[in-house]
Amino acid sequence: MKKMRTKMIVALLVIALVPVFPVYYVVRYFLQSSLEVGYNRDVGEALESAAGVTRELYGTYRQQVLESVMRIAELPITASVVTNGTLDERQRAELRLGQNQRLTILDNTGAIAGQIQMSDAIAFPQIFENQTRPLRNEEKAGFIDGPKDRAFIVAFSPIESPLWRQGTAVLTSKVDDDFMQRSEAIIKVNQIFKTLDFIEDDLSRIFVLPFVVIYLPIAGLSVALGVYFSRRITRPIESLSEGTKRIAEGNWRYRVEKKTSDEIGQLVDAFNHMVSTIKEKQDQVISLEKMAAWREIARILAHEIKNPLTPIQLTVQQLRDKYAGTDPEYRKLLEECTEIITDEIETLRTLVREFSEFARMPKLSLEPGNLNELLEEIGKLYARDNIHLYLSETLPDFSFDHEKMRRVVINLVENGLDSIREKGAGEISLKTEVSGERIRLLYSDTGNGMPVEIQDKIFEPYFSTKKSGMGLGMAVVKRVVDEHGGRIWFESESGAGTRFFVELPQTLAPQPPVKNPEEKE
Repeated sequence: MKKMRTKMIVALLVIALVPVFPVYYVVRYFLQSSLEVGYNRDVGEALESAAGVTRELYGTYRQQVLESVMRIAELPITASVVTNGTLDERQRAELRLGQNQRLTILDNTGAIAGQIQMSDAIAFPQIFENQTRPLRNEEKAGFIDGPKDRAFIVAFSPIESPLWRQGTAVLTSKVDDDFMQRSEAIIKVNQIFKTLDFIEDDLSRIFVLPFVVIYLPIAGLSVALGVYFSRRITRPIESLSEGTKRIAEGNWRYRVEKKTSDEIGQLVDAFNHMVSTIKEKQDQVISLEKMAAWREIARILAHEIKNPLTPIQLTVQQLRDKYAGTDPEYRKLLEECTEIITDEIETLRTLVREFSEFARMPKLSLEPGNLNELLEEIGKLYARDNIHLYLSETLPDFSFDHEKMRRVVINLVENGLDSIREKGAGEISLKTEVSGERIRLLYSDTGNGMPVEIQDKIFEPYFSTKKSGMGLGMAVVKRVVDEHGGRIWFESESGAGTRFFVELPQTLAPQPPVKNPEEKE
């Protein structure tokens, strides 16, 4: 079975590993196709162009803020704010600030001389909290890159008079939220694209490792399952193989143990049933062969013994009748010898009759009847013996040979009574019941039982444990049951008694013909 087990393991392993290669190449193809769809040159150029446009727009907006602060720094209003520190509504309108802008005017010391914020809803960054130094005279208009948030652009421009620098105008402008969100999204996608484009080859290589890590346990599991299932399948087959060897060696009692209820279990049941059937048929054939041989022996013995019995008996009687002497002692001896020889001749005649009956048992004479009535009849014959009847009330009539079945039951009862007498006490039970489509007679006694070593010979002709008898009784019992199409078996335990089971086919008894009421009897 090792070869079969190995083949099953290899088959499962091949089944598990064969899909690896096509699946690997298909998945890798789809991965590369997906990467090519998302990371091709057109998409990269489009993203780069979009990012460039975004940067240009942002630079344009910064330039506009710078130009606005330079314009504001040149206005006389701005210089007056540095000098006077006040800014009325007319001056505010003249500065033309946007809703998202804040103007801060610093003097030469860097202190805030004035501040205008068009919207209170915007939290402008405080970029001058730690800056107290004034801008140097050489510093021209430009940008302050203090805040990390690109949403705010801070530009400055010096406020100059014809003679000196009076201060600095600082304009903080908030970029449009929608523009910032879109531009950041474009920049982020472009960065991701460049990163993935850079690691595209690494992704393909990284894909192989998880693929192998996943399939290696699958291959190991396939081998484990192959070992498990192969053992479950091959072990019962090994048991069947072992059973076949045992049966071939002649051990017909061997049976394969059933461990599962699946198809293998059904195969084991079929094997055991086949062995039982073959054994039963073999026993029947052997029994028939033995019976035929013994019948031929019985026929020859009956013929050879019967022929000389009558001449012997006549000769002895003539010797006795022709003696004319007067010696009383000799006459007495002659009478006794003649009587002994006559008795022994009658014994031989009885033996010849048994041989003849066994050698040529007549055909069955099947007639409708009820087995209960037969047992009741036999029970009356043995009324003084301890025999109990347990008769089924639903037992149907069926066809059987009344005289032969009577002989079967009497043989069983006589053997049981002999066993009980040897033991000193006991009882016999006769029971009838219906078992499916068959009639069953159950005999049991509490006698000595039979030793195990003689149980296989109990139905053989001329085998007997009694000192008297020819040993044909149980052979006749089995033959009668077999001729009825039934079967007989027994259970016996030495010192505890014996039980016989007789099953007969439940053939329907023929119904009597219906008479015409006009006919005379």
